[in-house]
Amino acid sequence: MREKRQGMISPLDKIKAQVREISAYTLAPIETRIKINQNENPFGMPAEIKDEVLRRAAEIDWARYPDFVPTELLERLAEHTGWRADGVMAGNGSNEMIQSVVNAVVEKGVRVALPEPTFSVYQQVVRVAGGEIVPVPLNPELTFNIPRLASKIVTSKANLAIICSPNNPTGCTISKRDLVSLLRSSEGLIVVDQAYQEFGGEDFVPLLKDHQNLVILRTFSKAMAMGGLRVGYCLASPELIREFSKAKMPYSLNFFSMLAAQVALDNMDLLQPLIERIMTERTRLFSALQEIEGLTLFQSAANFFIARSAIPVKTVFDELVSHDILVRDVSKAPLLDDCLRISVGTPHENDRLIDALRGIFQREMQ
Repeated sequence: MREKRQGMISPLDKIKAQVREISAYTLAPIETRIKINQNENPFGMPAEIKDEVLRRAAEIDWARYPDFVPTELLERLAEHTGWRADGVMAGNGSNEMIQSVVNAVVEKGVRVALPEPTFSVYQQVVRVAGGEIVPVPLNPELTFNIPRLASKIVTSKANLAIICSPNNPTGCTISKRDLVSLLRSSEGLIVVDQAYQEFGGEDFVPLLKDHQNLVILRTFSKAMAMGGLRVGYCLASPELIREFSKAKMPYSLNFFSMLAAQVALDNMDLLQPLIERIMTERTRLFSALQEIEGLTLFQSAANFFIARSAIPVKTVFDELVSHDILVRDVSKAPLLDDCLRISVGTPHENDRLIDALRGIFQREMQ
């Protein structure tokens, strides 16, 4: 590296301080045959839906930009959710929806309340925008501390609060009653990220009519088996959607993903049985792992759950990798220093995981 000349300014000095101070969102580049670390739908997209998407895509002129406003998709999402089409925004995954909302609301000095632990991308985009995080720890049982959250939102004068329900990585949920209480007591926006709503938790869409400060985020990446296509959407009042849209990049949703989302919505009868299979496997896997001495599990309404380990997390993680199984090490997150996050896989994958963990803990707990 060439030495910096005296008096010269490095190009890095032009990067915002809040960007240089944080770490990028990363994922360890580990390859295994059993991949249960990203909360994906392990059964994938039904072939009938894939074939229909490919058939329709072949008829589209790929040289042309996609629809500037994906009207047909927005109308289908409105029908699917029971909300109005002018109150829907779609884009490149729910991460873009998070970023658009934050960019529209947050600037230097603006406070954002976040339960912790939660999805780390929230903190990343808030800090890049110049906002200040108001952390609100979960209860020891890894559930939302609603009284503390309500108090922090009010006393900090937070312009925004982001609640993931079911929460990633803990799987806990907020009740409709508690959410209404927060909406009524807060002068800021309450964003509820329902990326895992299909697996559990209440439907908050009916609350949008009476609560103008409610914003709901959802995705096709998890239950809908479209993680690779990146489609997310935001539900809010038409007035808020109009402002959020100004903070979103144009043409961020490509025509292929847009088309796939429409076909998926037209074929929910094919996807719903897979979602139900995941929930059935969640119950079976949870019950089996609960019997292993040295593991403490926390109930979850998502397609994953937290497992607290009596032996070092790195030991368990590395041992599972040696068994060709990849889970998520969440030990760096607040309150989770001895925890792993386990996604629900196929029955075969879950059986392999159960057998591997039994062997590891029987050996290490002796």
